[in-house]
Amino acid sequence: MATVPPVPKTKEQKFCTDIVEDGYHILNLKSAKIPGFYPNKFPAYPGVKLKELTVDERITVRAFFRVGTGEPVKVDGGLIDLKIEHIDSDHVFGVVLTRLPERFPVSTGSSLEIHQDEILYKID
Repeated sequence: MATVPPVPKTKEQKFCTDIVEDGYHILNLKSAKIPGFYPNKFPAYPGVKLKELTVDERITVRAFFRVGTGEPVKVDGGLIDLKIEHIDSDHVFGVVLTRLPERFPVSTGSSLEIHQDEILYKID
């Protein structure tokens, strides 16, 4: 579990802002290359191009969720599978397939907007 610093004034710290304001954040592969953007380092995920995807295929993203209340903010995360329901020019909408705890702001069946740089894998 990681601790999130107070919400910073710079826009590049979207991770912290999303966690505090929305209760979750989806890992962005481009942002993961910026030193200090995330509290941890991550593997070199292969990523997926939108043109390689079709409706009803499954993809995987890494999500982070706020855990508990109070300060400092605690964050935990993991991989989430989604089924693509719509593909747009620069993002997809996917339905969460992974079962998540009820206290999380995202649940099984939720629809999320996912950008190309947030997709880690296409599930064959």
